[in-house]
Amino acid sequence: MPTITLKPSNPVQLRARAQSSLTRPVGLDDTHASAANALRVLHDLASSSETASDALALLHELQVHQVELDLQAEDLRTASAELETALARQVQLFDAAPVAYLVVDPLAQLRELNAKGAQQLGLAREALIGQRLDRFLTAPSCVALHRLLALVLHENATRSAVLVLQGQDPALSTVTAIASVDPAGTGCLLVLCPASEQLHP
Repeated sequence: MPTITLKPSNPVQLRARAQSSLTRPVGLDDTHASAANALRVLHDLASSSETASDALALLHELQVHQVELDLQAEDLRTASAELETALARQVQLFDAAPVAYLVVDPLAQLRELNAKGAQQLGLAREALIGQRLDRFLTAPSCVALHRLLALVLHENATRSAVLVLQGQDPALSTVTAIASVDPAGTGCLLVLCPASEQLHP
């Protein structure tokens, strides 16, 4: 039976493999495979007297790298918690505002609105999402609304117009709509104020 002789690993090649395992970008899907590969390389290095010191150096680098990953993960968790708190605060401010806030697309379709906006239009918020603001306005106000939206989107500026809601006391349903480009989308943010409290941009 022939004798099989195992050829010892080349120290230079082992060092190259070790360096490659440390510097290769690792995705979320292959983290486990990369760790297993690094351990194999570490074992190969430690098995040779010529590269045992390299094994210690690699182990140290892996430990430092793990600490760096742990610190980065902690920073990400902290940043995520801070962002969630800030978002919750902004949502609360939007929803609890004493004036009506509406977010509409270029065709005046309602995308978002706060509690005061739903109250102003006379329907539950869930029933209003997706409807066009036109249907709640008088005919002249529909024209004024679309002119306002087109002007704001074209000039990327804040503009205002007086609108009248249908089916209500004109003294209560006349509002000043202040419009600006929605910073989070392609539509407009509308603020509806009582006409007696007109604000000028």
